[in-house]
Amino acid sequence: MNDLLTLKRSLPYGLRIVLVGSILYFIVTGIPLNAAQIGDYLLHTGAYFYASLLLFSFFLVLQASIWVIILNDSGRQLGLVKGLMIYINTQFAKYIPGGFWNYAGRVVLTSREGVGLSIQMTTIFYENILIVLAASIYSLVLLVYLGVLQLYVFLLFLAALGVAYLFYTKVTNSLQLSVRWVLQKLHWKKFSGPGSLLTRNHFYQYLLYFLSSHLVMGLAFWLLIRSFHLYNIGIFYAAGTFASAWLLGLLSPLPGGIGIREGFLVYFLSFQMDPEIALQISVIARIWNVLSEVLFFMGMNAIHYVTQRMRLS
Repeated sequence: MNDLLTLKRSLPYGLRIVLVGSILYFIVTGIPLNAAQIGDYLLHTGAYFYASLLLFSFFLVLQASIWVIILNDSGRQLGLVKGLMIYINTQFAKYIPGGFWNYAGRVVLTSREGVGLSIQMTTIFYENILIVLAASIYSLVLLVYLGVLQLYVFLLFLAALGVAYLFYTKVTNSLQLSVRWVLQKLHWKKFSGPGSLLTRNHFYQYLLYFLSSHLVMGLAFWLLIRSFHLYNIGIFYAAGTFASAWLLGLLSPLPGGIGIREGFLVYFLSFQMDPEIALQISVIARIWNVLSEVLFFMGMNAIHYVTQRMRLS
């Protein structure tokens, strides 16, 4: 029994080592790094890059905050600081093969705070639906702008959102049953799917939150592009590009969407610039993404450390 308790207490520290190693491994092997070019960029970059780094870190804080808000929808479950800590301390697990370890980590840490599994599953369910919907809206706008899709496709998508608003209860009940059916087919009987459903007003309110946070993300990516001395790309084009690459990156068999995400960044950016520069931006964007996560992680853990010191003094 004592051995099990010791293993349980030491697991988080061992897990952190595994996470750091996994991140480094998949960054090095999953994208076409040119150490000389990247080193030269990072050494000589300027204010645009650092501003984009800070803004993208803020975007991650917004994403985490929305997760906490959805989690607390049925009543206060977690404080904001504790929720942000859990979110970022598990975020790096997405770089482990499987694509779900960050969610698994959140379930473990949130359960330790006394939050029920049903509430957590509901949060994960809605979080993913809302993120995909927000990214899809930006992606469709970009594809219509590029002429890849016709305007009526985007209008049909908006019409579908309108129909879902009118028949919200029926649509969400159907989705809930579908998720439970899939989980049963996968023999994940412990996870029964989402429990309580969000109200219609809250659902569309949180969708607006994610749309707003994606605009912040687009602004951050726009600043990153400008750090390459490119000034012909607008904020909404940048937002659509990054959202589309992220959405399509969900198809990647590698963790964090590595490979497919970079490929589609190059594809969409190449409409506005030389493909070689687009490739450089896609590689830097991956490092920029990880650095922003590290900055968020360091900031939250610094706050936690200072808070603990103040309580002890």
